[in-house]
Amino acid sequence: MGAKWKKTLRKSGGWISQLSLQKKLVFLYVVIILAPVLIFTWNISKNRFETSIHDARRESEYILELEKVNIEENKEKIRRTAQIVVANQSLTEFISQKEEHDVKELLNFKRSTLSDVLQLKYNNPAIENIHVYAANHKVKEMWPIIYDERRIENSDWFQDILESGGTEIWRMKQQNVAPSDGDAAAQDPQEISLYRELEYPKDEHLGTIEITMLLENFFPKVFNDVENSNSQTFVLDEKSSIHFEQTHSLLKDIGMSPQELKEKFYQKNSGEMNQTMMFSNGEVPFMIVSSYVEDLGIDLLHVVSLEEIFQERDQLRAFIILGTITLIVLLSFITHGLVSLILKKLHLLIESMKKVEKGDFTVDVDIQGNDEIGRLSSHYRNMLGKINTLIAESVNKEAATKEAELHALKMQIDSHFLYNTLENIKMMAEIDGKYDISDALTSLGEMMRYNLKWKKDFVSLKEEVGHIRNYIDLMNIRLDHRLDLQIDIPPHLEDQDVLKMSFQPIVENSVKHGLQPILHEKKGIISVQAYTEGNDIKVIISDNGTGMDPLILQKLRESLQEGTDMTETSNRMRTGSGIGLYNVHERVQLYYGKEYGLTINSEEGYYTEVVVTIPCLVLEGGGDLSA
Repeated sequence: MGAKWKKTLRKSGGWISQLSLQKKLVFLYVVIILAPVLIFTWNISKNRFETSIHDARRESEYILELEKVNIEENKEKIRRTAQIVVANQSLTEFISQKEEHDVKELLNFKRSTLSDVLQLKYNNPAIENIHVYAANHKVKEMWPIIYDERRIENSDWFQDILESGGTEIWRMKQQNVAPSDGDAAAQDPQEISLYRELEYPKDEHLGTIEITMLLENFFPKVFNDVENSNSQTFVLDEKSSIHFEQTHSLLKDIGMSPQELKEKFYQKNSGEMNQTMMFSNGEVPFMIVSSYVEDLGIDLLHVVSLEEIFQERDQLRAFIILGTITLIVLLSFITHGLVSLILKKLHLLIESMKKVEKGDFTVDVDIQGNDEIGRLSSHYRNMLGKINTLIAESVNKEAATKEAELHALKMQIDSHFLYNTLENIKMMAEIDGKYDISDALTSLGEMMRYNLKWKKDFVSLKEEVGHIRNYIDLMNIRLDHRLDLQIDIPPHLEDQDVLKMSFQPIVENSVKHGLQPILHEKKGIISVQAYTEGNDIKVIISDNGTGMDPLILQKLRESLQEGTDMTETSNRMRTGSGIGLYNVHERVQLYYGKEYGLTINSEEGYYTEVVVTIPCLVLEGGGDLSA
């Protein structure tokens, strides 16, 4: 068998060697080029298809993450409402009273406590209902809040509440599927409820609290009425009931019922929190991306139809393969007639390249035409022009770099001259016994060194506090040592990574606006404290100065929250202390995120307190004074 193959290869080689150059090129196009092109085309279409699938999966995961964020926010709203109801002492005392209430008590309860609970519902538009089911049968029912617990004794969740030990229980109402004509108005409202046992005193069952929210509010992405024919989000609860927006349904497009969707999901469900599954329903491929919400016991399913992606892949493959074959045939005929011209132009181009190889970049390639060699020559000329341009730019950049280095060196010399001059003046003051002047020059020199040598934006908390000490020392010279700086920072936080010049403007603001007006009456105290809170660090800078007018304080807080100018208040923030409180707040949020920044507390005539919240990021080895 091996001898036969060798003989066949020899015959093929002999036959090819006898062909003309034109025929050889045609043969090479067909045999050598066509096969790799087909493989490349197949891989390109495959990669594009996989990219489309990946993008669809990532988009689905993003949608589910957004929905989970919405779920967490809505859960917190419901929990907060339930907690307020549980903490209502008047309500619990009213329900726990063993004797029947007289008319006056009922009227007072309705006007005050019941009105407060109703107001709680009206202040939270997303909350659908607040129900309190009283175990005390002597309590009169008061619509729409107070009900007799016997109404719910036969509910499937009531016994779970009694056995829950005070923990919360979430339940979703079973969805009634709309009629076949798609009349959405025939559906019952879909709701989710939080149930909590009401105990008063402790361990004594007083009743049950139910806080209800419509599913369309609780799952805004699931019940989004913006039609998207390619995807849809579903909720699969712990009782295997499926909830979704029925005004438009992807399931109808892919010819699937909700029951079939559940079966296909459970078929490949491995129990993981987040999963991606691909199925086919007849000829329609689709993908399910799921995410499990543990405390609710539900699965969020984002179903995406892949029909368009599959069609696009098949069309792309057919188009590229057909185009490739057509191009190969066309080029084969053209090559047969132009091979001699191609070889002549190639030799000219080779000679030009040899000159460039010897270092002559001024070569002019005099080859014209719109064929492959002509275009290659054109690109080659462009490349030579680009090389010459890059050489010129490199020379200019090197000259500019040298100039910048000289300028930096000059600035460094100027800085050293300034520091040396301050040192000389300091020594003269010490010789003359002017130690207060010497100390002031030391503080001034350290502040200038801290400000001028700005190589990075972050320093340690210890360095920033040292800068504040130098500032207070200098201000005490002007203010007759009426300022007292108190530092309370744990040793393990001294290497905390903080923005440079983030606290000194706050201290400067306290001195100028809070303490200077009262220094003739008492000594000014500035306190700097730091402590950890979870994964964050709180730095509190407070003073015992004049405080703020409540209206000014409110405008300050609104300015920090909204990030917009607040007329005279924001002007005071920007001009009162260097970069100002507003800019410090902006810098903190720019580097760390919107959840961080400044909080201001004050009482007029007593104190002002600025709380700076930053993430806990401790530098290894501390900062650098030359930062």
